[in-house]
Amino acid sequence: MQCLIDGAAVHVETAGAGDAALVLVHGACHDHRAWAPVIDALRESGIALYAPDLPAHGASAGPALGDIAAQAQWLLRLLDACGLARCALAGHSMGSLIALHAAALAPQRVSHLALVGSAAPMRVAPRLLELARQQPDEALQRVAAWSQRADAPAERAARDLEQMREVQRGGGDANLIALDLAACDAYTEAPQRAAQVRARCALLLGEHDRMTPPSAAQSLQQALPQPQLTLFDSGHDLMAEVAQPLAGALRELLAG
Repeated sequence: MQCLIDGAAVHVETAGAGDAALVLVHGACHDHRAWAPVIDALRESGIALYAPDLPAHGASAGPALGDIAAQAQWLLRLLDACGLARCALAGHSMGSLIALHAAALAPQRVSHLALVGSAAPMRVAPRLLELARQQPDEALQRVAAWSQRADAPAERAARDLEQMREVQRGGGDANLIALDLAACDAYTEAPQRAAQVRARCALLLGEHDRMTPPSAAQSLQQALPQPQLTLFDSGHDLMAEVAQPLAGALRELLAG
């Protein structure tokens, strides 16, 4: 069910849910649909699911926010609007940085934290940053291709590209792919913020990830409080490639 909450579009699944709530934060130039396969896998789990579109992404109102800290503060305000005094957060790629920063700002509100396809620092190649500014559609094509493992079916990258193109067009005057990639590249607070987290944590990474390889998450593994590390047989788009195992890891995290 899609709800509009204080100008934010949020996909909500609460039928049959118990006390546990999980908020799913998407990555750069995506919207809540990135999490759709995992939402399907978790629908009968007894967990209340909330998957927002970030500002100016998908059906959420703008303006677009150009840095991770601002998006984390927006996320905490959204939790207020949803009536979530305490919940679990899961974020993918850029969304993992947003979830991490939010969990550090409000440790009493975040019971569990899952960082999916994450890295610190989450540096972006200068050539890709330049492409995003000057030729955004070319940048979208490269991100869609590199998000899949090298031997993935071409159809998967094509679906991802079409979704990103829709999000990019919906951003109006905002060049969302350029803003989002620049926000990832500029964020330097991850190790510091990870040390402030008090939630039960998991790092859920793809062994064949060409965007955020597992080696790039070592600083997070060292700074987070005893994180559970799981490597999946996937690329960067874990939600599409390994939806069922990823959903299982999220259920296991929340059960702890």
